Amino acid sequence: MRGLLAAWVLCVSLVAAHAQAIQSIEITEYGLYATDTANTSAAPGTATGKIDQVSNIKLVQSTTTVPARLGVEFGFRYKIIGQPVPTPPPQAGATILGMQFGTPPATQPNAGVNLKYVTHIPKPGMRNPDTGNVTLTNVFYQEHKAGEELYRLYRLTERWEIVPGVWTLEIWDGERKLLSQDFLLKK
Repeated sequence: MRGLLAAWVLCVSLVAAHAQAIQSIEITEYGLYATDTANTSAAPGTATGKIDQVSNIKLVQSTTTVPARLGVEFGFRYKIIGQPVPTPPPQAGATILGMQFGTPPATQPNAGVNLKYVTHIPKPGMRNPDTGNVTLTNVFYQEHKAGEELYRLYRLTERWEIVPGVWTLEIWDGERKLLSQDFLLKK
């Protein structure tokens, strides 16, 4: 039993060693944006059930006050601050659960971290007329790497998404909140 527990702890340690150490997220700009939709993918944890991948992103106005109307996009550009976690090399020729190991690279630069993206919508929330569901919080996940510069945007594409009040866009690494930014939607 101890041998099985030790093997499990070793495997968990090796998997954790392939992750990245995300220290923080730095906002480099924020406000209203104009974009083109490049692709749409399913996102079951969101009110619309989808998220758009966008291109040709342009900052239109630096502000945290957002006009509550169709087609408006708001959010921020950010950079992930961190680095790959060093992987302690196992001894050459070591066997772990029947797998033979040599000396691996010291880091795993292609390993990413699965970030959680949360949008808090003010009460009474968004009511999707097709499903009847009321949403106060949208959640989706995406994998990214330290050093990447990305955008976190929200586009008001449906009339029922227009809910005046304070919207909060957050980014989480597991149980650790890395960033929170408020935007005020006003009619």
